[in-house]
Amino acid sequence: MSVIGLFRPTLIADIPEDHFVVVHPLDDVPEQKIDTSALGPMPMTTSVRLSLLALRGYLVLMMLLVFYHVMDLAGAFGRHQH
Repeated sequence: MSVIGLFRPTLIADIPEDHFVVVHPLDDVPEQKIDTSALGPMPMTTSVRLSLLALRGYLVLMMLLVFYHVMDLAGAFGRHQH
């Protein structure tokens, strides 16, 4: 087989059953995208809603702690006596 033959496009019908086909995303056929503006809100159970609210609260708390630490390192709260 020549080097030029390696770059020749191969049809999926030409590949044996015991081989896998890997298609690079740039070489693949573009897919139809879904219009998300027409979907509407996603239904959630109470447990999912509470879990997401708890996660949001946790992330806000962690951001506040990081902000406090940065402000403390900057000396915004005065000098500490160690």
